[in-house]
Amino acid sequence: MNTQKIAVNVSGKEGDKLFNFRLVFFTAIFLCFGVAFAYACRFYQLSAWWSVCFLPIFITAIFLQQGEKNRKLALLATGVLAVAFLIGGLSFNGALNKFADCKRYDGEYVVTGTVVEKSEHGSLYRLVLQDVYIDESHEKGKLTAYLPTSFCENVEISDEILFQGYVTTDVEYFNVYGFREYEIGKKIQFTADGGENSFITGKSANLFLRVRARVESVLFSAMDKTSASVMLAVLTGDTSLIEDGLLQNMRMGGIAHIFAVSGLHMGALYAFCLWLTEKTKLNRMAKPVRFVFMFALLYFYAGVCGFSSSVMRAMALCLVGYAAKLIGTERDFLQSTGVAAMLILFFKPTELFAVGFQLSFVACIGIALFARPLRLALEWLSNAVKQKCVQIFRLNELARPNPEEKKEEFPTLRKKIHTAVISFVSVSLAAQIATAPLQLYVFEYLSVWGLLLNGIFVPFISVVFSILLLFVLLSCICMPIAPILLYLPSVVWNGVLLLFEAIDFSKFVISGIKITIGSMLCYYGGWIFLTDKWNMPKAFKWGLSLLCFLSFGITMYALNV
Repeated sequence: MNTQKIAVNVSGKEGDKLFNFRLVFFTAIFLCFGVAFAYACRFYQLSAWWSVCFLPIFITAIFLQQGEKNRKLALLATGVLAVAFLIGGLSFNGALNKFADCKRYDGEYVVTGTVVEKSEHGSLYRLVLQDVYIDESHEKGKLTAYLPTSFCENVEISDEILFQGYVTTDVEYFNVYGFREYEIGKKIQFTADGGENSFITGKSANLFLRVRARVESVLFSAMDKTSASVMLAVLTGDTSLIEDGLLQNMRMGGIAHIFAVSGLHMGALYAFCLWLTEKTKLNRMAKPVRFVFMFALLYFYAGVCGFSSSVMRAMALCLVGYAAKLIGTERDFLQSTGVAAMLILFFKPTELFAVGFQLSFVACIGIALFARPLRLALEWLSNAVKQKCVQIFRLNELARPNPEEKKEEFPTLRKKIHTAVISFVSVSLAAQIATAPLQLYVFEYLSVWGLLLNGIFVPFISVVFSILLLFVLLSCICMPIAPILLYLPSVVWNGVLLLFEAIDFSKFVISGIKITIGSMLCYYGGWIFLTDKWNMPKAFKWGLSLLCFLSFGITMYALNV
């Protein structure tokens, strides 16, 4: 069966179809539906019988097909979607049951464990421990410890510590902030306070933790605290050491996503690895060996970053794309996004409710759906402006080339720069369009300067990321050269951060606007009908899009006026 595209026929004519059905992508969508449905059944007493509402979708998908062969393919695809829905629900309930299945503690105990996270928490430090022993009883879950600053200042990631404190089991599914998807996904089941008789007993043998601790130690020994904390966040995604005011101002500026190791960072590393495997002697390796080499490097970096959902999504996208490149098949970004989503949700179904996961995948879907139409629109606009300028200033006669002169390379370079700028702006706009209502719904504000600042920082990070990573790697191998290699990055970061110390971006945000899930659906519907994914007459598509946008506008007016 061709899993890439299945034609959905709506007019009875051979080849006439409403849209190209991508099985992998829709399988991921139905996996999400299954998780969300199980959540509603478990916490909002929704009856499981409501699942029959999906039957009309399945039946329509089958009987709209023309021909016995197409109906068999549609029936098989329907079965795949139904299984994905079922797996989503079962995996979500299984994750909740595993989280609640642990020993109950409520009292003073001696705790040992390995530090995997460290952050300031008021007058204390918050440490997350794995490989936990509570009174010599080994626990599979993790523990959050709130310990005195005097002890934690000397504690590093990968340290094995021992302390005595008041330990409780915390397996509630909700807290004051809502559903605890982070704790459930990471199985953080225990909490400890106190910290009497605290000791560092050794170092973990975990390679990823040791490397991450080494990176942090090198950065803070060779750079000032501010630039080192920002550099660590860019390289590993750990923002816990950035000063709160600076981090919040960067959020208001709309660029805090550069600290969530994702497609921006993994893409830069992937491009560097691609150069290694294609432009050096490594290209002599067999294709399967090259794929294993690429996988090993990306996986190692993901491990150092703690296997966060954003880095795993980006790694999956890169590897799927690289596999398609090696095989020689066309890459489908929607399909790749679906594969990445399924890999994450299969192992951590509660990630569906994490804001980072939602923003990450909504941005990817937005780029897949909206980037091309926006690029075409921008190209048309730029060409129209160019022609208008030529007409006004009569540059067509002045710019006419002399046939006797050799053609210069500058026009070609100019065209490449023009294409690159339009491509970058269209991708950035697509991501902003897709994530804007979700950001407004979750954070209750939108950055006015986000698009402009992203236009500066995203290319900057893309260019320097691999270089910074190489400098840090060399510094970790030979610490005496770290101050030399990291001097320039420290100066650059301090210069960059002056912008966020001089300007209060909280004054340039859109806030106080209410938005609902229903109005968000109208908004997305309006944009989706404008894409080239629907095979309809343009007038019909634009009419549906206008109807969705009108509904969105009316809903927003009713909510906010």
